[in-house]
Amino acid sequence: MIEADLNHDIISLFKAQDVFGYKIPDPNQAIVQTASKRPFDGFARFPPPVNDFWFESKLIKNKLQAFDLGRIQDHQFESLLQIKRNGRRAAIILGFWIPRQDYWFMVFDIDFMASRNGESLKKKDLLALCEKDYNISLRNKDWSLFRSEWLVDKMITALPGDTSGSLY
Repeated sequence: MIEADLNHDIISLFKAQDVFGYKIPDPNQAIVQTASKRPFDGFARFPPPVNDFWFESKLIKNKLQAFDLGRIQDHQFESLLQIKRNGRRAAIILGFWIPRQDYWFMVFDIDFMASRNGESLKKKDLLALCEKDYNISLRNKDWSLFRSEWLVDKMITALPGDTSGSLY
């Protein structure tokens, strides 16, 4: 499992709901050395209330662990923040793949992720979000449970215990 597989599964999830979704192809390594980098991984066009949705995804493999925000490049933050300033939804999708056990993702609002100033998401916070059903399983590809409003209802803008966000 690699991040490209996560992106494929996310776009497939969107398309299973008759939503237009597009994964920006990864350039080969020779192009990466000489060209500008991709600003994000993909986008989708949902019916209201979601509308346009832009995302960068990151994958944590093999065991549940903290997520280092340093894995998100500055140009990715800037691109998604600009999209959000223009009135669109922009997020970081954090996927988790534990072989033969689990496969799921969470959606974090780009403003929330940027406000952390590089501070990692702790394992205990990710577990607490799972306990509050802020994740959706991709394990058995039971995509009938997904609905586009989930992206609005469960977009993470705070961690459990933080009274300034949407969890309370």
